[in-house]
Amino acid sequence: MQNEKGYALVLVLLIITITFTFALSLSGMALSARKQFNKTDEINRATDLAEMGVAHYEALLTRIVENANAEAGQAVQNALDLLSENPNYPVPDYDQEFNAALAREVNKNAYLPLDVNEDNSYQISNPVINRQASYILITFDSKGKTVKEEMVLKGKLTIKKSTGSRAGESVPEKTTYVNIELEDFELKGGKQEETYSGNTFFNKTVTLRGNTGLFIKGDTFFNSHVILKGGDTIIVHGDAIFNEPLSPDTNGNSSVCVLGTPYRIENQKLVEYTPFDGGDIDSCPQAVLNNEWSIDPDNGMEVTY
Repeated sequence: MQNEKGYALVLVLLIITITFTFALSLSGMALSARKQFNKTDEINRATDLAEMGVAHYEALLTRIVENANAEAGQAVQNALDLLSENPNYPVPDYDQEFNAALAREVNKNAYLPLDVNEDNSYQISNPVINRQASYILITFDSKGKTVKEEMVLKGKLTIKKSTGSRAGESVPEKTTYVNIELEDFELKGGKQEETYSGNTFFNKTVTLRGNTGLFIKGDTFFNSHVILKGGDTIIVHGDAIFNEPLSPDTNGNSSVCVLGTPYRIENQKLVEYTPFDGGDIDSCPQAVLNNEWSIDPDNGMEVTY
């Protein structure tokens, strides 16, 4: 009888020991799982904060690109306003002005710490501008921080220059132009000049006969021949459409400056006039009215986790 009680006591103690051991094991597993859950939660929160930083910086870069376009356009326009008085006035390159404004603003915002609340924040840092022929890449770091975790994301934004070409469009109607010259247009020597404000249509031959200047502050359609006799200057502040090829200047010192894009006509469609020989390049600023830069809608922001 006493032996049976002893066996029962041993069995009870054994069950208690196994149960206690198992409980400790479960408790340890629960604590470990809880710790891992907390760590994962902290990492996810840090990642969310870093993503907030990416979104904030993308919005900031959008404004920077818009402002850089506006600044570059104003710099070019200020120079264009002086061309009628001085055809040799230096006109800045749009892309160079844009790049300078972009770099200045990006460098000004090279480090952006922002507290979301007392224990959470994100930081933007290390922006790098990589310029290519037809696009610009801006890479940067976005770090999300909680009390216990940090997560760094690599952002890459593509800024692209849209072509904005009118190639393939139908030939515009004469009635769409503000100024319409129906008869032959001619300027004779003696430094004579003529300026048109707004888009202008020349229906017949345009002839400049020595040391004259024709300035059109808008798009221009040359429906017939353009003839330069020597020392003449034509400056078109917008696009220029040529229905006939340019007649060569026998003296070689005239110039046709198209500050937008020159086009010729094929099968009643616009085709870019390339190569375009505007004459004396020393007295003719190169094309400066390039199209604006914008964030590429297809490959705008890429994030590496």
